Amino acid sequence: MPTEIKGAIEARKALRQFAPDLSKQLQKELSALLRPITAKAKGFIPSTVLSGWSRPLSSEDTINYRAFPKYDYREAVSNIGYKTTPSKPNNKGFRALARIVNYSAAGAIYETAGRLNPNGRTPGPMVLSYKNGVYGTQRASGKQYSQSLNPNAGKQFIDALDATGRIVDAAANTNGPGRRTRKMKGRAIFRAWAEDGGKTNAAVLKAIETSKQNFELVKKGRKAA
Repeated sequence: MPTEIKGAIEARKALRQFAPDLSKQLQKELSALLRPITAKAKGFIPSTVLSGWSRPLSSEDTINYRAFPKYDYREAVSNIGYKTTPSKPNNKGFRALARIVNYSAAGAIYETAGRLNPNGRTPGPMVLSYKNGVYGTQRASGKQYSQSLNPNAGKQFIDALDATGRIVDAAANTNGPGRRTRKMKGRAIFRAWAEDGGKTNAAVLKAIETSKQNFELVKKGRKAA
């Protein structure tokens, strides 16, 4: 659950520089907290999804955009992990202090496909084309459109994914502090986060706040709690 903690980045830097033992202790605590949810998220990844989703789809017509990645169960599972170090700032300047991530393109598609468009993307409109001196028509391309010749491909794809795991709104199923956004929906990581009910989020916040308090004690020459 995204939760803003003022001064946390500066505190983490100070811990590493002036209190490395406290910094290592915090890293271990965060890892212990995130590890169970990560394992649960991996358990939601299905071994098989669609028989045809086994190789990247690429052709002359799709060369201008990224080919659809193949689905590989082992890759999808192994690429789910956690980070206990601050992330780079996003476009709004926020940085994640601890997070569970999915580095697999196919795994990310499984996680979020249908979150915005439950029935899948629709085929693009027909547009005028010109190639080798010949005018014609073709469907508009772009990531907002389905590139399949089957107008129902998007819905069929989402239905197949839904049959293996439902999309869960972690924001609606989680109590405690944090910002709720529509992006907190998914079939693996967000489902695991939702089933946790906010307990890990609260524990992570407490661990970070405790580390800050302990650092203040160390600066004053007192023993950390």
